[in-house]
Amino acid sequence: MGNEQVKGFSTNAKTFILILLFINIAFAVKMINKYYTMKDVGYRREKTFKEQTTKRIMKAFGSVEEANALIADIKDEKDKAVKAAKMLALREQELNRKNKEMQDAVAFLEAEKAKLQGEIWALEDQLSLARETISELRKETNK
Repeated sequence: MGNEQVKGFSTNAKTFILILLFINIAFAVKMINKYYTMKDVGYRREKTFKEQTTKRIMKAFGSVEEANALIADIKDEKDKAVKAAKMLALREQELNRKNKEMQDAVAFLEAEKAKLQGEIWALEDQLSLARETISELRKETNK
C-alpha cells in the first residue's frame, strides 16, 4: 500500500475541469458574437441616421450640393464676422487709449485753467489797488 503513487486528478475532477473549460469557451464565444452584433447594429443605426439626414437635406434644399453651398456661404459669413469682431476689438482698444489721452489732456488743461484764473484774480486785485492808489493821488493833487 505504501508503494502507490498519486498519478494526478481524479476522474471526477478532470470531468469538472473539462465542463468548466467548455462553459468558459462557450461564454467567450457568446460575448464575441454579442460584440459583433452590437457593432453591426451600431453601424446600421449610423447608416440609417446618415440616410435620414440626406433625405431631410434633399427635402429641404433639393440637393446635397445646394446644402453644401449654403453651408460654405454660412462659413464664409462667420469668418467675415470673426474678422470684423477682431477689427472692432482693435478699434475699441485704440479708442480707449485715445480716450485716456483726452482725459489726461482735459485734466492738464483744467489745472492750467485754475492756475491762469488765479493769475487773473491776482492781476485784478493789483488793478483794483492801482485804481485806488491813482484815485487817492488825484484827490491829493486836486486839493
